Amino acid sequence: MEAPCNVRLGLREARRKGIRLAAVSLAAAALATAAIGCSSGGEPNQFPDQQPGKYTVEVESATFPEKQTVAETYDMALTVRNVGDRAVPDINVSIDLPGRDSTLAFAYRSEQEGVASPQRPVWVVEEGYPKLAGTEGRGGAGTASRRTFQFGTVPPGESVTMIWRVTAVQPGVEEVAWIVDAGLSPEVRAVDRTGAPPEGLFGVRISNRPTLTRVNEEGEVVPLPPDVQRRVEIEEENSD
Repeated sequence: MEAPCNVRLGLREARRKGIRLAAVSLAAAALATAAIGCSSGGEPNQFPDQQPGKYTVEVESATFPEKQTVAETYDMALTVRNVGDRAVPDINVSIDLPGRDSTLAFAYRSEQEGVASPQRPVWVVEEGYPKLAGTEGRGGAGTASRRTFQFGTVPPGESVTMIWRVTAVQPGVEEVAWIVDAGLSPEVRAVDRTGAPPEGLFGVRISNRPTLTRVNEEGEVVPLPPDVQRRVEIEEENSD
């Protein structure tokens, strides 16, 4: 569907893994802006500071622990470098749990009838996050889409590390999909060196069993290695 003056309303086609980079409210704002621009005979521009085009970036690292435990806190981190020759206008990341039908990042939609809010968290984002590594205070501004977080301009050759500190609250096996973009305008796109959208998927298993610990030779209480923890869990499951 196209708005008046050929202003396209969708903020990018729906990406695989179910991530969408625009909310209905932002699309409605685009329609209102387009209507005003057409009535005045001008070309509307919601994002005047975001030069249209493709911006080449490289995801240098993407980490999120595969095995987690309810009530424990973990960091999801993405490091992205601008490998192009011009500044990325507004680096942003959209996060989704594929197939979970939630309008929130790190959440799912409950099918239970009669609940006051069907949106249920799998992870709760800690106060002050997301943020850029090495900065104080919250650094990831929210957008009209509550699954998308902005982190600002990235000059050519520089990299940024974006961190979400979260606490697991729902046991189970989950997938966390993420996609990086260069701006909120549908005409501003981030691509990797192959021309594809920079995106990925984490697979996570959240256990409701507490982390097992031991006392090491220095007298410190330390967690058991993940393989030992998992072996104990399997033995307990088989004995039930």
